[in-house]
This record gives sequence, C-alpha cells and structure tokens, in this order.
Amino acid sequence: MKKNLDYRIANPGISLMLLLCAFVFCLVMVGILVPVLGKIIQRPEAAGRILAVMQDLFIFIIPAFVAAFTATRLPARMLGVDQPPKASLLLLALLVLFVSVPAMNMIISFNQNIHLPESMTSVEAWMRHTEDAASQATAAILSGDSVGTLIVSVLIVGVLAGFSEEIFFRGALQRILMATRLPAWSVIWIVAVIFSAFHFQFFGFIPRMLLGAYFGYLLYWTRCLWIPVCVHIINNSVYVISQWNSADSADNAAINTFGSDLSSPAEILAVCVSVVLTVAGIWWLKSLAAKEEHLAAIGK
Repeated sequence: MKKNLDYRIANPGISLMLLLCAFVFCLVMVGILVPVLGKIIQRPEAAGRILAVMQDLFIFIIPAFVAAFTATRLPARMLGVDQPPKASLLLLALLVLFVSVPAMNMIISFNQNIHLPESMTSVEAWMRHTEDAASQATAAILSGDSVGTLIVSVLIVGVLAGFSEEIFFRGALQRILMATRLPAWSVIWIVAVIFSAFHFQFFGFIPRMLLGAYFGYLLYWTRCLWIPVCVHIINNSVYVISQWNSADSADNAAINTFGSDLSSPAEILAVCVSVVLTVAGIWWLKSLAAKEEHLAAIGK
C-alpha cells in the first residue's frame, strides 16, 4: 500500500519520542492530581467526569499538539485538521458504521465469551477484574437518568473522548509512523492494536481493534481527521444514549445484542447481510475517496 503523505516530518523517530515523553509526563501529572481531586470533590460521579475530561485533555490532546508542533512546519496538516470533511465521504463512513452493527455485535459476543486455558486462570481473572473496573468507571460517568446527565455524558464520552482519542492515535501516532519505512497497512493495524489495548478491556479487544483500524483507514483514504473524529463521536454517543436508562428499556437491550445469537436464523441472516453491506460500503468509500483526491489534484 503506497503512502500518500502530504506533510513532511524530518525525523519521525524523534517526533515519536517526543509524543511518548509528553504522554508519560502528562500521565504522571494526572496521577498526581487524581488524589487531590478526590479530596476536593466529594461526589464520586462528579469527580469521575472531571477526571475523564482531565485524562482526555492531558493524556491525549496536549501530547498530540506537542508532537505536531515540534515535528513539522505544518502541524494542522500533519494532524489532518486543516480541511473540513467532505459531506459525501462522512455520510458514507457513517452508513458503513451503522450497517456493521449486527456483525460487530456478533464479534463482541464472541470476544466476551473467550476463555483462556486452565493454566492461565489467574490471568483471565485479572483480565476480567480489569474489565469490570473499566466498566464501573464508565458506568459512574454515565450515571443518572436526567436529560442533563445524558447531555453531559454525550459531551464527555461521545464528543470529547472521540476527538481526543482520534487526535492522539490517528492524528499524531499514526501520522508520525506513516513517515517511517513501515508499510501503511501495518501502521494502521499497529495503531489499532495499541488503541484497543490502551482501553484495558481485553474482552472487547477485537471489536475495538477493528473499529480502530476502520478509523485509521478513514484518515488514510481521506486525509481528513474530522471524518474518523465524527464517526468516533457518533459511535460513542449512540452507546451513551443506548445505555441511558437502558435498564427500563428492552428495546435498547435488543438493539445492543442483535446479531449475537447465532442460534437464531433471523440473526444469522442479519449478520451475513451486515458483513456484505459493510465490505461493499468500505470498498465504495475507498473508491469515492480516491475519486475526490483525483478531482482535487486536477483542480476541479
């Protein structure tokens, strides 16, 4: 896969080191501030939301900006934020996301039911404990059944998390690695693996990795970070809305699991159709992005 770089990084190794150093420094700063925050704010849900905002700002956004402004004279172009998204590409990217839901639900169910060998029982117990802790942290941020709580949750988990993760993993990390000798496809999948592993939710690793790879290809094909940012935001926001007061809604539960029951002929058919439409949509998206790039190159 040929790289289509429209920016120049003189020394990708140094840029990558600066990104990681800024990340570690900000991570340490957040670790120092968390105990202080816990003493000042007595409400756990409020503290959790403020901590989530701090993490997105310090751990993802600031390191990405530091790396971009030190790596190149065109930091906005390197990050892919110097141009608005094409409406046709964005709408098609969102369509692919939605038609993939049954297939993704099947993969999510498969991943959640993976069991390690008996010799690794302690490892699996630790992984599930880590998964539960991450789920509890997310549940604390999403707690509450008021419309105001829903709006705050969408802004934090949907908008801010979607933007901050994309600008770090795709805008900074992926674009820096693209300037190395690694093939483009390997960079996209390496970043997708790192993206998924960073969430420390091992029984959701595969679907999150696939989603990360999709975001990576969106940036690679369109050269516009706003497209994976918007798709990421919509994906997260739909999750937040579906979880909001979901205990009282059987419909939400059905939507979140449709495609995971492979004993149901209807769901098997839905998964097959989902896979076909997803593959076709991705092919169409790639072709449309190439056409848009060609038109831009000839000045039309």
